[in-house]
Amino acid sequence: MNSKPRLSTYWVTCADGLETLLQEEMEGLGIQNIERLPGRLIFQGNLENAYRVCMWSRLASRVLMPIHTHEIEFSHDARDVAEELYEGAISFDWSLIFAPQSTFAIRLHVERDIKVNTQFATLRAKDGVVDSFMEAVGKRPSIDTKQPEITMFILAGKTEHTYCLDLSGDSLHKRGYRRFMTDAPIKENLAAAILHKAKLAEKNPDIILDPMCGSGTFIIESLFILTDRAPGLVRRFGFNGWNGHNHELWMSIKAEAAERHAAALEKQLPKFYAFDADWEAVKATKQNIIAAGFESILDQIQIEERTLADWPNFENEGKVSFVVTNPPYGERLGEKASNKALYLGLSALLQKHFPNQSAAVIASQVEQADVLAFNDPQILRLMNGKLPIYIRFGTVKPAPVSKPFLEEWQPRQFEEIEGAMEFANRLTKNMQNLKKWAVKEGIYCLRLYDADLPDFNVAVDLYGDRLHVQEYAPPKQIDPEKAKRRFNLALLAIRSVTGLGRDAIFIKTRARQEGKTQYTKQSTASKRFIVQEGKAKILVNLTDYLDTGLFLDHRQMRLRIAAEAKGKHVLNLYSYTSTASLHAALGGAASTTSVDLSNTYLNWSKENFVLNGLTVDHPDEQHQFFASDCFEWLKEGHEQYELIFIDPPTFSNSKKFYGTFDVQRDHLSLLKRAMNRLTTDGTLYFSNNYRGFEMDEEILAFYDVQEISNETIGPDFKRNTKIHRAWKISHPQNEQN
Repeated sequence: MNSKPRLSTYWVTCADGLETLLQEEMEGLGIQNIERLPGRLIFQGNLENAYRVCMWSRLASRVLMPIHTHEIEFSHDARDVAEELYEGAISFDWSLIFAPQSTFAIRLHVERDIKVNTQFATLRAKDGVVDSFMEAVGKRPSIDTKQPEITMFILAGKTEHTYCLDLSGDSLHKRGYRRFMTDAPIKENLAAAILHKAKLAEKNPDIILDPMCGSGTFIIESLFILTDRAPGLVRRFGFNGWNGHNHELWMSIKAEAAERHAAALEKQLPKFYAFDADWEAVKATKQNIIAAGFESILDQIQIEERTLADWPNFENEGKVSFVVTNPPYGERLGEKASNKALYLGLSALLQKHFPNQSAAVIASQVEQADVLAFNDPQILRLMNGKLPIYIRFGTVKPAPVSKPFLEEWQPRQFEEIEGAMEFANRLTKNMQNLKKWAVKEGIYCLRLYDADLPDFNVAVDLYGDRLHVQEYAPPKQIDPEKAKRRFNLALLAIRSVTGLGRDAIFIKTRARQEGKTQYTKQSTASKRFIVQEGKAKILVNLTDYLDTGLFLDHRQMRLRIAAEAKGKHVLNLYSYTSTASLHAALGGAASTTSVDLSNTYLNWSKENFVLNGLTVDHPDEQHQFFASDCFEWLKEGHEQYELIFIDPPTFSNSKKFYGTFDVQRDHLSLLKRAMNRLTTDGTLYFSNNYRGFEMDEEILAFYDVQEISNETIGPDFKRNTKIHRAWKISHPQNEQN
């Protein structure tokens, strides 16, 4: 048997990707000559070095002391790894390491390409340790897999097996403060690594914000760093039951750590902000901060239930700020598309509130991190358990100055376009007439031209700084080649008048849509952009479908709903991409409920909400989305709403709905059901695009009905006042008395 344990070599393990940062940290603790391997650092040092890593390392997982190496003989053809581990364990006198009265456990790690039943191999290694004790002292230690006094770590390799004493005991990422958990939390040492990479201690920030704080890990790890709090100050370690433990040395290191922390607490701390949309997360954060020992400085930490859309005005003028967060990616949110919308929304908020300040944001995919508007961005890939994560670091770009396109536009000089000058002049005139209104009202999306001239049967819509051009299909008697030449002339004129290039102009042909073709994809290019309308940021798709996701003719109705929604429960039937619901939510609605038969549009709806910092699929169900036939949904529920908006299609025979819907035929039944869900003092807005529509006499007789079509049609649609019709419907006053 070997008589002397090898004590001069130490292994420090870490999560994949942390090796370089961990080496920097260890060098800061005075440790030199470090060998770096995947997931493990090796150094030659003394016991004090190992103790200091246990006490001070914020990034390491375990500190291991190799004690015994068992070389493998390859005299046999088939390896029996379990028996090799037993032979290696029994060949060493473990009574030199710990007493038989101590409990112990074994953690086995097997190198790749070694085939073995790890559970049975671990059991055989334990047998070897126990039999070694019986041979040496005639007594055997007990096994405790939950709270052992001694933990042994065995690395089963191809040429040798190494038996280590785990000085850390439990993993070092467990600081002891995480009493309350939320979904998919980040490990403490990974959070600390992100703060280390961001150079938090060097920034000396005045403000630290985590807007999606979960269980508060980033806030607490920031407190640890800025108050010089050793992560190992109050936790138990695996060396306490080791025969070679130097209690006096350890207590001196612990006393030094306590003194450093006490001194740092006297210094000025930054203001911390910890927000989350989930009240349970807010409670968990507060309880974990107290458990970490920071109850005395809770007045420095503003912990509140807030969505991204509900950020306060930070008093950060002239102050150094740092934002760090772990958004609800992957399993916590679900849809990858919604994730991207979340990062776009977060980026816009950072640009607004924290321009030129530092930030670090976790993503589950690089594509999500790529949308963050950072200067000189850096990326770090880590493993949070089995999940890869990407951390984007950088300085937040200031928000670009956003102005309506028409504010900067001026009539342009261009060469005469033979055969299209009448169209060019009309488009120029329309843009001049709409400019003052659009600039004054902050209108970014509007119709510039709508088949004003019979020879140019197109609609030209402006979405931000891009154009959506719809060619109405020409009558059959028109020569297709002639129609094509005229349309190409129109496109040339549009580019000349607006000054926009080909890449900013998107073209579709609008024919009458019937039956199942009305929702058919026009393209698979997915040219999606964010546009502004009122307070809302909205995703529009200018290629895939005939409709873009935003009906421009209903702009005034959406803005009206936004103005009336505060404190109300709002229902939106045939919600499409739920832009009316979004306006209501941003207007302060108590809740919104959106119902549509299409999951595609409801997922799009959720993206719109997430883009604006609003929470979806949340336990409090403030904003709900239902994939259902509106008739059936109205029939099955009983909830009451103060504000209802219904904008049904003229005709529908969706394959998900048995039968057909005809707005003229079916609106009586639809409205009666909806009015049953309207509070006595509530308002229902009803609109549709069927030009020949006539309101049923029964509706006019039973309810207070006011046609408001003119009020809901903006100046850009005044030439086509029949684009839609709209009504305001309420219960008769005598029912309210």
